[in-house]
Amino acid sequence: MKSAVTIILLIFVAGSVAYLVVSEARSKTAPTDPATRGADQSQSVASGSLRATNKPANEKQSPVLVAYYFHGTLRCPTCLKMEQYAREAIEETFASDVQSGRVQWQAVNYDESANEHFVKDYGLVASSLVIVSGEAVASDVWRRLDRVWDLNGDEQAFKNYVIDEVKNMLRGDK
Repeated sequence: MKSAVTIILLIFVAGSVAYLVVSEARSKTAPTDPATRGADQSQSVASGSLRATNKPANEKQSPVLVAYYFHGTLRCPTCLKMEQYAREAIEETFASDVQSGRVQWQAVNYDESANEHFVKDYGLVASSLVIVSGEAVASDVWRRLDRVWDLNGDEQAFKNYVIDEVKNMLRGDK
């Protein structure tokens, strides 16, 4: 029994190392500067696509803030819960802004090849919530909300943190 567990753990570690090596190799070959990605190239996202102007295709007005929940293909219960809490906090608290298109929510799978650049753009190492001010991904004003990992066991504290950070970004606080 002990040797079977050891073998399974070794296979898991070897697979993890292989995944990291492949991911690192891909990130070194993919251009990260928005200007080098091509002005006509669309960027795929899970809940829609961004045109070359980096504005959502179904936009009602220019967004003031885009909240991205970045995740991988394989998702744990904690990651799913954090996405749910963040989405609820934004869509409930900022309902009129979401309705008008001023605030937008997008869940993005960074494992998809068209979205791999987000890993480097925002320094992602795991599922993350990033709020971006202005013209979606073209903006240099963004905030990765790392405390969501610390607060995931307390739904109200988690939501309050997200709401406060979105309010600060909407006010223009840096």
